[in-house]
Parts: sequence; structure tokens; C-alpha cells
Amino acid sequence: MIDVQPPTRIQELIDDDRAVSPIIAVALLVLIAVGFTVALQGVGSDLIGSVEQPPEANIDANPDEDQIRLTVESTENVDILTVNHEGQEIEDSDVALSPEAGNSTVINYEDNINDPDAEAGDQISVVATDLPDNEQVVYTYTIPEEADV
Repeated sequence: MIDVQPPTRIQELIDDDRAVSPIIAVALLVLIAVGFTVALQGVGSDLIGSVEQPPEANIDANPDEDQIRLTVESTENVDILTVNHEGQEIEDSDVALSPEAGNSTVINYEDNINDPDAEAGDQISVVATDLPDNEQVVYTYTIPEEADV
């Protein structure tokens, strides 16, 4: 006759066919999901935070028959302001416009603009630049027909 003894606790653990307790499996899945969420949030916030705001400037203009006075009222994200005639920078040093509020310049249609000469209907514009290369036209003025040019 064969003597069968009741299984011991160690023997039960050895013979157990289950892989992992369901509680441990659920805990691991939750941990992995939270890890992915944190990683994606970190990458996403870096992408969102890197979007630059364009340069902005508020320019007040007082035109006259033969000139226009441009005054900087406010700026945001601006390193350089340039004054252009028909898309080309006016390189006369008397026309320089710094981005600090309150600064102004006077552009005489005949004296400050000479290549090409200013004509009625030409556009004078102010371009705000946020270095290294973010530019935006912040003001445009068309020289009127009755201007003395």
C-alpha cells in the first residue's frame, strides 16, 4: 500500500501553477500607465513652452505735408525697430528708432528717403524684430497724394 501524506505548505508553493498574484499585476499596469503619462506631459510641456510670442509694438504717427513723426508708445518682445520705405530699410542715422517707449523719429519725405525717392502712394513701415530672426510689421503708412514730395 502506498502511504500518501498531506502536502506541506512548501510543497503547495512549489506546485502552484499561477504566475503572479492579480494584485501585483494590476499594480504594475497602473505604475506603467502613470510613468507614460508623466513622460508625455514632460515632453508636451517642453513643446508648448518653446513657442515664442511674436514681437509687438504700438507706434503713434503724426503725419504732415512733408514728413511723419513716429513715436514708440509700447513694445513687447522687441530687440530692434527698423523704419522701411517700400520694404527697404531707411539707412539714414537720423531715422533710427529705438524700442524704448517714448522714443521718436521724424522722417522727412525728401531729405531722409533718397534711394529711391519718395513718391505719393509709397509705403513707410516699421518692422519689429525679436532676435535672432522673428520679424513683424507693426505699422504701415501710405504717403498721401497731397504730400509735398
